[in-house]
Amino acid sequence: MLRIVVDGPRHPAYNMAMDEALLLLRGEVDYDTLRIYKWSPPGVSLGRGQPADAIDLEEIEKFGGVVVRRPTGGGALLHWEELTYSVVLSKEHPLAKLEVPESAAAIAKGVARAVESLGIEVGVKGGLGSGKDNLCYMRTGSSDVLVRGRKISGSAQLRLGNVLQHGTLLLNFTPAVWIRLIRTPGATPQTLSSKVTSLREVLSEVKEEVVINALVKSFKEVLGEEGRFAEPSKKEVELAHKLMRTKYSREEWNLRGQENDFPQHN
Repeated sequence: MLRIVVDGPRHPAYNMAMDEALLLLRGEVDYDTLRIYKWSPPGVSLGRGQPADAIDLEEIEKFGGVVVRRPTGGGALLHWEELTYSVVLSKEHPLAKLEVPESAAAIAKGVARAVESLGIEVGVKGGLGSGKDNLCYMRTGSSDVLVRGRKISGSAQLRLGNVLQHGTLLLNFTPAVWIRLIRTPGATPQTLSSKVTSLREVLSEVKEEVVINALVKSFKEVLGEEGRFAEPSKKEVELAHKLMRTKYSREEWNLRGQENDFPQHN
């Protein structure tokens, strides 16, 4: 069974804390989880092992954004004009038994099929990721979802026995803002636009409700599970608030990348 949580806009620290809480408590429940959410205020997230000098803290503050470090790897992202998904799977799920690149690509097909159902031709990159650019959308990865050769979604995965994968789906893309907040040496808005696209660029109309419904339907198909809508449990919310307070709101984690007790998988 797949529990489906459609969340409202949440604080960046809470979003990462809730994703981790769902993973840490997966062993105590008998269902997997799909969570779809947004960010308020906008978040700039660093990959787990990424140096904080990849971003411009002063510009982020001027923009009204909040910095948070993800529990997963990869490069920096601006979470602003997007929908974000997270999937938490039992280690016994068939997709959790694949190697990380293959598993990540298979799960990302939930995004690809949703976009395709909106009338857009898409593909999932597959293969091993590469690139060291500060900005995650400038890198390549096995779970990249591409529209006309340009990236519209990327994902990252963490395994702690069970599996967490979370990723983005760009509703709109404003490259000048991304470059202002994330240090991208040598890149221009035109460079970035040649590599990244969004739903609003390829569709005449984008309704969030329609996109969310498409994501729910597609992830149920890809994960092979019947779905039910539900909220996070009291225990999950309590753990998320604890992680938000003790980890995701602290400079020791967000800006220094202090290691904790679980390994990194990207």
